[in-house]
Amino acid sequence: MKLKKQLSLISLLMGTFISVMDTTIVNIALPEMLTDFSCTLSQVAWVATGYTLAFAVMLVGASKLADHFGRKKAFIFGLGLFIFTSFLACISGSIEMLITVRVIQGLSAAFIVPVTMPIALEIVPDEKKGMIIGIWGAFSGLAATLGPVLGGLLTENFNWQSIFFINIPLGLIAIIFAAIFITESYDNSANKKVDYIGMLILSGALFCLTFGFAKVSDLGWTSSTFLVFMSVSMLLLIFFFYIESKIKYPMVPLSMLKVKTFTFSSLTLFMQGLGLTSGTLIITLLLTNVMGKTELEAGLIVSVLALSSMFTSVLSGKLSDKLGGALFSSLGMMGLTITTYLYGYIRYDSPISLVIVLLCISGLALGLIIGPAMGSGIRLIPKEKIGIASGILNMMRTVGQAVGIAVLTSVLTTSINHDVDAAKKEAVKIIEDNTVFDDIAKTEIIARLHESDTFDQEKTIKELNQKEEELLSKTPKQYKDKVKESFKKQKEQIIILQNKIAELYNEKISDSFNFTFKIGSIILVIGIIFSLFSDISPRKLRMKQTKTSSL
Repeated sequence: MKLKKQLSLISLLMGTFISVMDTTIVNIALPEMLTDFSCTLSQVAWVATGYTLAFAVMLVGASKLADHFGRKKAFIFGLGLFIFTSFLACISGSIEMLITVRVIQGLSAAFIVPVTMPIALEIVPDEKKGMIIGIWGAFSGLAATLGPVLGGLLTENFNWQSIFFINIPLGLIAIIFAAIFITESYDNSANKKVDYIGMLILSGALFCLTFGFAKVSDLGWTSSTFLVFMSVSMLLLIFFFYIESKIKYPMVPLSMLKVKTFTFSSLTLFMQGLGLTSGTLIITLLLTNVMGKTELEAGLIVSVLALSSMFTSVLSGKLSDKLGGALFSSLGMMGLTITTYLYGYIRYDSPISLVIVLLCISGLALGLIIGPAMGSGIRLIPKEKIGIASGILNMMRTVGQAVGIAVLTSVLTTSINHDVDAAKKEAVKIIEDNTVFDDIAKTEIIARLHESDTFDQEKTIKELNQKEEELLSKTPKQYKDKVKESFKKQKEQIIILQNKIAELYNEKISDSFNFTFKIGSIILVIGIIFSLFSDISPRKLRMKQTKTSSL
């Protein structure tokens, strides 16, 4: 019996791992796809965006369908479709086919992730539920962060197709274990009539919301397209809550939103998703674009965040049942806020050891949030409603990541544009104040600087060599040494200028990243407030349970 439970849990964790991993594993392989398909960057970006978008949109709807028709059936269906779409992704002959497959794959993942927790909680005894939630949180964090590392290793040693192929054997093991060892479970309190209208309206609202935030970096915050998507999303959400309040058997029981611990845990996980962006995406951009690391090196460095989160995730999940989830969630949010602020002091020439230490602390902080917040969110929810609650909690995390990417990349892009313009003005002044170059040379260098934000040192020196040869051929012998000395000084100045301007740009772009991290830390303060109300104290919970049992 014990072995059956263990194999059931392995199946659930493997299903969660491959589903969450696929949100990030493709990122590092996008350049290879760009070359293979000869497509545009905006097209290939949808290989990643399409999956995340479909996943976020379908999470709550899939949870409700699973509650009605069976969570085991939903899990096996999701895994089967996930494996099939992974195979189709491997043999995709066009970017359009790959994007379509990835969207379907995202929909299939939405049937896997939210049902894993309610199934797992059915398997284990009450005293081990906190630990299982902690392990689930650790695996989710590990999968998301190890995605780029595994993607880099597979792409570098094989090809981009291998990042999808790896899902097939892992998925098959999970589906076999699930079919044999997992026991079916339902929401027995639910009416068998499915609220398809509510599901459709909520899916439409989530689509407009996540799609709008996914495109805001390209469109801009004031663009009419973005504002239309946000407006439609808000209107659909209002309509959804109105419909749900009127019908007899709603898709999402609105009474759940009256449970303070569920509401504040959802908001805490939203902020955690937003905060994760700074620890993964923005740090990765800093490592690759400013600190000179390759994508694979950056992935390996960032992976320490996931590895460190595993320690606190399991521990906090286990202890949160005894000490209360709010204690751990608030400590985690404080740690995440502080480390995000400290990221704001990393410069282009900072030691990598500093980045690794801060990522480790961020990981420890994240591990304190995920398990306890998930546990707090479902603690006062009726057992039969844990499935839909899990779907909403996961949806909040995913939407939080989408919002985080939109907000922080927008702040970073705006800041870089401003700081690069300032750097360009300072660079022009450095060139104009130079006493070695004549006015013609200065004009050429400044023109080249305006074209590409820097100037090509090798090309400039090559042109100087050509000019030197031409001038020497026309210069009398007694003046040739003076001409050579003049050009030698100019070449030396080119190298000095190149280094000065490169350092200037690195300083300014470091300023942009520092500013973005500090803005992120200010936003995360809201998450600390949410986390303080995310759980009921253990003493109050015991009193509540005693009162309930005496009725």
